[in-house]
Amino acid sequence: MEKEKKKISLNMILALVIAGIVIFCGIKLYLWNNSGKDVVMEDVEDGAYDYESLDVVFTVDKEILENHGFDNINTILCIGNEVLTAKPEGTSLADIISTVPDSEMIVLSAYGTKVADAANCYNTNDVSVWQSGNLYDIIKALCYKDYSLQERALAEDAIISKDYYNTLISIDMDKIDTLFIMYDSVDYMKGSALYNPDDKFDTSYYEGAYRAAITTVQQMYPHIKIVIGSPYLHATIVGDNVMPVTVIDNGVCNLSEYVMRQYNIAMETCVSYDDNFFGLITEETMNYYCNVDALNLTGIELIGNHIKEFLERDY
Repeated sequence: MEKEKKKISLNMILALVIAGIVIFCGIKLYLWNNSGKDVVMEDVEDGAYDYESLDVVFTVDKEILENHGFDNINTILCIGNEVLTAKPEGTSLADIISTVPDSEMIVLSAYGTKVADAANCYNTNDVSVWQSGNLYDIIKALCYKDYSLQERALAEDAIISKDYYNTLISIDMDKIDTLFIMYDSVDYMKGSALYNPDDKFDTSYYEGAYRAAITTVQQMYPHIKIVIGSPYLHATIVGDNVMPVTVIDNGVCNLSEYVMRQYNIAMETCVSYDDNFFGLITEETMNYYCNVDALNLTGIELIGNHIKEFLERDY
């Protein structure tokens, strides 16, 4: 009988607790509903809640900048593939970026270049002249002032032009304030491997090439503010269908994975990240901004203005 009373008492206590929670929630809901605070979705800018941008700004230590000095002109070096200089109807991303106030710009952009080198070239130390415009190979040439690979490429008419080579050898990294790196989805389209678990600086892998390039600049020119620009979302042709790259696996993964790997490298090395992938172009609007995998003029203006606004920030 005594055990039964205890059981009844516990059940009653539990019921009272639940009733108390319900009453409390009811009162809070009533007070909020009568507070005059409303969310009117018609007042929310279209697309405002569709995505969360991955834009991240890291600043260089002020003491490093002060010791290096600054001439009040932001000299921006842009390195990438043809995404920077492609000119639908006469306008390129580089043209828009060049309008950043109080800046001057140098562009190293060549058709067919990408981030990762060919498989195994890192272990054999045998980089082809056709890779002489890839990310780490250009950074290595600039930082160590060793242009032998690019000289061979020029002699063999591979990848880089005479103008590209002349621009390359004229660059003084001590005078560069900002390094902006941007490639489109070329590594995804060509199936570059993502990472080497045994050597994180292996430049024949996407992650390794980014990590090696960034850390080389940071070690030798710590005053340079580095910004990585992401690819943009677009479509690709699969058979007779035009499909978004977010759902098409290239044999390694889809483009979203490359973007997230790129973002993680930026966070690891503490460099700024300009996100052109999430929210600017969506699966619903990709045909409006792109001609399949290449930006049209409208897309150039959309992405270019976002990059320009990013580079105008205090970073």
